[in-house]
Amino acid sequence: MDSIFDTLTATGGGYGGSSTGIGEGVSGGAGGGDGISGTGGGGTGSQGYDGGSSSGNIAGDSAGGGGGGWGSIGVDGASVKGGEGGTGTANSITGASVTYAGGGGGGLNKAGGTIGSGGAGGGGDGSTTGNGSAGTDGLGGGGGGAYGAGTGGFYSGSGGKGIVIIRYLII
Repeated sequence: MDSIFDTLTATGGGYGGSSTGIGEGVSGGAGGGDGISGTGGGGTGSQGYDGGSSSGNIAGDSAGGGGGGWGSIGVDGASVKGGEGGTGTANSITGASVTYAGGGGGGLNKAGGTIGSGGAGGGGDGSTTGNGSAGTDGLGGGGGGAYGAGTGGFYSGSGGKGIVIIRYLII
């Protein structure tokens, strides 16, 4: 979902693909990681980077790519390892350095594989056994990818709620 203030628009993040539904990641402010045998979604200019591609189907195993973050692309999935989420970007508008908008880590359909960790800035971790972890509220991190073997029933984590900070000079 996009956030709009006056003439400024912050484009909402893309969402990741799945092995049972949409195959490829979908574009947005930062791109979603791919679920199975495709490419990650594209990021939008200065608002975020592309999501990583999946490993494809290797001997029945598939690892999702990590979602793009505000500061870097999501990492591609490997045969038994979900891709890491892209890193967010630090900003000091509040007076302290805080990292926002990390990408979610990729999930995979092999129990015992290695999850893709969420990117710095609130990205949720992927899963090898169930639902993906949610992104952190207030940081706008992407949700992690879910375990995808069998008939499904597991869901990717929700993206974390963003924050709007308005700073102005009092004269």
